Amino acid sequence: MSRLFLHNAVCALFFLLVCRIISMCFIPLNDVSEARYAEIARKMLETGNWVTPQHDYGVPFWAKPPLSTWLSAFSMKLFGVNEFAVRLPGLLLSLAVLWLVWSLAKKHSGSLIAMITTLVLAGTLYFFLDAGTVMTDPSLVFCVTLVMVSFWYALVDGNKLWSYVFFIALGLGLLAKGPVAVVLPGMPLFFWVLLRNQWCNLWKRLPWIKGIVIMFAIALPWYIWAEVRTPGFLNYFIIGENFNRFLKPGWVGDKYGYAHREYWGMIWIYAASGIFPWCLLGLAWFIKCRHNVRKVFHDNDGWLIYFFLCTVVPLFFFTFSSNIIYTYVFCSLPAFSLFFVEYWDRVGVMIRAKNLVLRLSLVVGVIFLVATLAFNIIPEVVSKTQKPVVAAWLKQHPAAGDSLIYWDYKTEFSAQFYARGKVKFAFSEKELCHLLTNHREDYLAINPSDTKEMSPILLNKMELIQHVYAGDKPFLLMRISVAASKLCAHA
Repeated sequence: MSRLFLHNAVCALFFLLVCRIISMCFIPLNDVSEARYAEIARKMLETGNWVTPQHDYGVPFWAKPPLSTWLSAFSMKLFGVNEFAVRLPGLLLSLAVLWLVWSLAKKHSGSLIAMITTLVLAGTLYFFLDAGTVMTDPSLVFCVTLVMVSFWYALVDGNKLWSYVFFIALGLGLLAKGPVAVVLPGMPLFFWVLLRNQWCNLWKRLPWIKGIVIMFAIALPWYIWAEVRTPGFLNYFIIGENFNRFLKPGWVGDKYGYAHREYWGMIWIYAASGIFPWCLLGLAWFIKCRHNVRKVFHDNDGWLIYFFLCTVVPLFFFTFSSNIIYTYVFCSLPAFSLFFVEYWDRVGVMIRAKNLVLRLSLVVGVIFLVATLAFNIIPEVVSKTQKPVVAAWLKQHPAAGDSLIYWDYKTEFSAQFYARGKVKFAFSEKELCHLLTNHREDYLAINPSDTKEMSPILLNKMELIQHVYAGDKPFLLMRISVAASKLCAHA
């Protein structure tokens, strides 16, 4: 029975992988977040500036360190500038997280529990969402998980190699997200050591001096180099992004967006929705087994309390912060899967329900397949991307140097990504004429209702190519003739 289950579990994991790859290939980059990080990586590849990520050409992006941007840019260097290539590092990092969780659970609890744990994590809504997205979170989740796993191997098993991996993971975390990559795993590890009175092992089994040197050797050169290249980075990133963002509701210093204002405790709502479908299964089991739930936290090595702390302490950290988003839950998910399976196994229901867990793990894959269909069948309802406009423009085979100009509309990152940075914008006829003085055959994307703001003489020099619906708005794609450029030159 166990062998049959393991075979079916591998098939389920393969199904989830195929579902995620399909969604990566056929869901376009949506504005704002994912398209922004994709375009930042594309600009890095185009400009060859691997030190400073750029929000726009010549405008540094100080909000995040570069690890995820490096990975996405390198992936596009290998596989071309497309959705799959820019998303691929997120998928590979998530597969690495699954392997770390599986290997740790297998060593401690055996192959069956390890496979169930892997199914739970792979079938968790937010983890599946995180796998294969262009954000900083996949690299952060990988680093935090590597810290959590290596700490256990080093402190409990006394593995010397993993004791160095612990500090390597911290160094990579500083390049993935900054100081928060040290704080998020550090807090639960501190409380576990405190509760278990592991201070002696903490000092003896971790090479603190060599390890700290390794950590800073990995991360510090980039921080210094980034400050030298763009002075002011350290002040904005360390103080602004790592303190003001969490401590000041509605923080107004954000250079690249706006601060979020959520109710205190909103992180728990995000967490409850993010662990779907296991939140429903756990609730059902609790109601059914509430009289049989034993005190299961008592064990010799502190395994269960370790992953309980790694799950909930980061959530408590964000409980009294108003400036949060749902992605802050992601780092708790690997620990949650280990805790969830171990806890209910000790209660006595997990092994008997393993086939139910297997079937439920497939739900998020089906959800993403449906979402992929929706993005392609009814894009005007669900999609927030400028890909259709750019695709219509590219069908005209624009010559090198020709531009796509948006009228009275901010340049979305998805438009820049798909147009390879050849998108411009104009908020007035004067600005448009300034862009047209190159006497080239450019193209204009304009909302139909905005055509009345343009002079009829100039509008008559343009040819309607196609009606396009993109980013929940209608656009007219118009060819701007050379005559329009000459008209602007004499205006």
